[in-house]
Amino acid sequence: MPLDRRRFLAGGALFAQALTCAGRSRAQTAWTVLGQPVASVPLLHDVRRVIIDTDPGTDDLLAIVMMLGSSRIVTEAITVTPGNIGYEQEVRNALFLVQTLNGGKTPVHRGSDHPLLSRPYPAAGFIHGRNGLGDMALPEVTLKPAPEPAAIAISRIVSAHPGEVVLLALGGLTNIALALLLDPSIARKARGIVIVGGRYEGIGTSVSFNAMVDPEAADIVLRSGLPIAMTGSLGETEMLTQADFDQIRTFGTAKSDLFLKSNAARLKFETEKRHKPGATYADPFAAAMVLDPSVALAFEAVHVTVELGGTETRGAYVFGGTHIYTGDVLPANVAICTKGSARIFRETVFQALRA
Repeated sequence: MPLDRRRFLAGGALFAQALTCAGRSRAQTAWTVLGQPVASVPLLHDVRRVIIDTDPGTDDLLAIVMMLGSSRIVTEAITVTPGNIGYEQEVRNALFLVQTLNGGKTPVHRGSDHPLLSRPYPAAGFIHGRNGLGDMALPEVTLKPAPEPAAIAISRIVSAHPGEVVLLALGGLTNIALALLLDPSIARKARGIVIVGGRYEGIGTSVSFNAMVDPEAADIVLRSGLPIAMTGSLGETEMLTQADFDQIRTFGTAKSDLFLKSNAARLKFETEKRHKPGATYADPFAAAMVLDPSVALAFEAVHVTVELGGTETRGAYVFGGTHIYTGDVLPANVAICTKGSARIFRETVFQALRA
């Protein structure tokens, strides 16, 4: 039976209309407005309490060493989130670090062992080694996790200290998203959150490993109203070179030895396989921002969303500024560190490893 031309055209018009409507329902931003410089980020100043949400790998180890060694800031808890390696090994690593560094005084809470939608995510054993802490053999760990689930612990601690607790997010954002779903009020009770982000070089998209782990969780956090600071593209500012490793070797402390044993393979991988001048340490730089905010020299206020549906770009951060159809300027929800002090970063790291 011949196809009626009018029915064909009408059907095509309806199909196009449906696609347009679907596009409108999904579209979020056009990349047309640059981030705006901001003089300071209040959540980073005079911090007294943190919760470290982590997927303990080699860079997390250094960040945890830095935070637990602070005499000014209390780490109220360490919560373990999906990320770098297998979840059970992450929990063991967190327990090992707390047991080693402060005799188990900081509670370690298990969180979700999978992203919100239980979808696969990339592993990072290629840089963190077989057990997440390089190829270092871990001794027996006798410390046990605290009985309270991570999301409940986050909600309880933040609610007990309104306006004081900074969430230091070093891995996937699953636990923090679950805490926000459990108790949305923590978005206004927390002092804020520091997120290890991806490359930020202005408007556009950028892959972030931590967002790739659980894009839906990242989406919940970005839309929550939490004050958010994020690390950006800092290049050699957040690197430790062979010369830095050599200097750390002269410290002769238990902490410097722990760092060197766990991170030797990371330095080798980054210099030989990625052809970089050193190993990148975004997690420790985020910790340094909390310990000494002067390490962050410049910030931009940016509207940030996360791609949830892309075949190749799922989990990418989208840095934009205006609605793609209306042209309305979308408010900034993240302060991104765009420039840092390599000197202050290294001094902060060295001070922690000398102790």
